[in-house]
Amino acid sequence: MEECWIGSIAFFSPFPSFIIISSIFYEMIMTIIFVIAAVIAVFSLLIIPHELGHFWTAKGCGMQVDKFSLGLGPKLVGFKKGETEYSISLFPFGGFVKIRGMESGERDTPRGFHKQPLRNRILVLSAGSIANYLVAILLFSIIFMIGFPTPELTEAVIGEVGEGSPAESASLLPGDKILRVNGEKIEGWEEMALAIRKNEEEFLSLEVQRKDKILTLQVKPVFDPELGRKIIGVTPPTVFIRYNPIAALIKGGKTTFFLTGAILSALGGMIVGKVPAQFTGPVGVTQFIVENARMGLIPLLSFAVSLTASLSVGLGLFNLFPIPALDGGRLFFLLVEKIRGRALDLEKEELVHYIGFIILISLSLLIVYQDVLRWAGTGG
Repeated sequence: MEECWIGSIAFFSPFPSFIIISSIFYEMIMTIIFVIAAVIAVFSLLIIPHELGHFWTAKGCGMQVDKFSLGLGPKLVGFKKGETEYSISLFPFGGFVKIRGMESGERDTPRGFHKQPLRNRILVLSAGSIANYLVAILLFSIIFMIGFPTPELTEAVIGEVGEGSPAESASLLPGDKILRVNGEKIEGWEEMALAIRKNEEEFLSLEVQRKDKILTLQVKPVFDPELGRKIIGVTPPTVFIRYNPIAALIKGGKTTFFLTGAILSALGGMIVGKVPAQFTGPVGVTQFIVENARMGLIPLLSFAVSLTASLSVGLGLFNLFPIPALDGGRLFFLLVEKIRGRALDLEKEELVHYIGFIILISLSLLIVYQDVLRWAGTGG
């Protein structure tokens, strides 16, 4: 007979403990597999379109492409077709396209990068970010077509009551409609939240419509330090909104460019020393997926698609910044070349990009380190 402990209760049985442990182990393994698959899928949807953007435009412009790699580090698999070697590497957090003529000693290659007209070189360097933006618009459009839950705020109707909340203690129920707060007429959810927030008394007097009855209930709000205001522990109901394909595409485009503005605003804050708490790297993205892995398949897919679209905007925008080693840094050198009217010293340009690459890798490692600290609960 086997003794098995679950919590603080011991029981004896030859089989149940094995079944329970196996079930827990199976659930844990499946969650790990699902998270790994989700992380790889998210980063693949970021990297593959970006690199394909460079690859297809380079090929379309007649440039010689020596290598197309998804992932960084040791090569896992690969093959050569025509003049191009294709490979998948170990770490799915990057990739690259090697175009002949971008390194010193290759400038005079007949089909090399620097032998192309300026407009073709600009197109090739911009194509990765353009691809990321197109993917973001597509993914946001899919979300709007499939539909998503949206809070219904036109009336002060309660959707859910938090367990152990002041609202539960006051016997408020889902479906209750708040008519008045401390005698003040309430038209919608935002008015109710404002009335609760500005209340200075210990208790709130709520006039509530419950089906065909009018009730008066007393609720004692509590201060939520995360929100920085008083709450009673209720949330609004949600409605599922879907858009037709054209409207979804328009809304997907608007969302993408609104997010671009938000990212630029956050980066502006970083310049003056206000680093957003949401600023994260690959480990942080993995953490987001892990934290949401138990939401259920449909909500998790919606979350993953939205996260991927948002990250795609960030990747596309960041790569256009005039930072050495990034596409934007190379575009900047093309602009300088256009202004000067002659080609730059490729060896000096390579040195600048190399220094920029070292700085970017260092910053990436710092972000990963901060992510790990935040995840472990010892920093961030």
